[in-house]
Amino acid sequence: MNENIFEVKGLVKEFQGGVKALNNVDAEVRKGEVLFIVGPSGSGKSTFLRCLNLLETPTSGHIFFKGTDVTDKKNNINKFRQQVGMVFQHFNLFPNLTIHKNITLAPVKTGRLTAKEASDKADMLLKRIGLFDKRDSYPSQLSGGQKQRIAIIRALAMNPDVLLFDEPTSALDPEMVGEVLSLMKELAREGMTMAVVTHEIGFAAEVADRIFFMDHGQIVISGTPDEVIRNPDNPRAKEFFSKVL
Repeated sequence: MNENIFEVKGLVKEFQGGVKALNNVDAEVRKGEVLFIVGPSGSGKSTFLRCLNLLETPTSGHIFFKGTDVTDKKNNINKFRQQVGMVFQHFNLFPNLTIHKNITLAPVKTGRLTAKEASDKADMLLKRIGLFDKRDSYPSQLSGGQKQRIAIIRALAMNPDVLLFDEPTSALDPEMVGEVLSLMKELAREGMTMAVVTHEIGFAAEVADRIFFMDHGQIVISGTPDEVIRNPDNPRAKEFFSKVL
């Protein structure tokens, strides 16, 4: 039995005007699994992901992280977030800091690593992705694919328990997508727990342990890539995948 990193119960997120982006969602993210969240635009995928690390405050419901209710106001949100890495669509690197400084800032500031440990780790991660020669460059001097790989290793530098990816390739030129996907594949093989919102359905089918298909703020169907993408028994999922594959 896999232990759950996240357990979500009755999650509702309403925006102004009573728009329900999430409508009573129950779900879990299991330790060591690669979970992909797919579905049409506006189905609640990114809102669900952003609620997981409380970038969006749920309207109601509960999110448990390793058994602790992180939606409880008494919970230390910063300590919780140190354990949950987030990779955004638009990289979110600090433009005024070097690549090396971008990677070392958070681990040192939060006390997770000493300056020396953070520096060594940053260099090791940069070597791993073949960008050590860019350590003293600034984000504006990098391609989109390079920036996104830096954003991923910046999240890894915190030694997180789970990595959340919000459409990590959608801002990239097509020829740069591959280098980001191959790094994600490598992390998946190493057993990193990941939850990924994406439009890259082929990649999801290849890499995911489990897939959530969302529509109208709910998880309509969940299961293996075979059950959800290749042979869905849900008419809405069937219709969606017939158009995108």
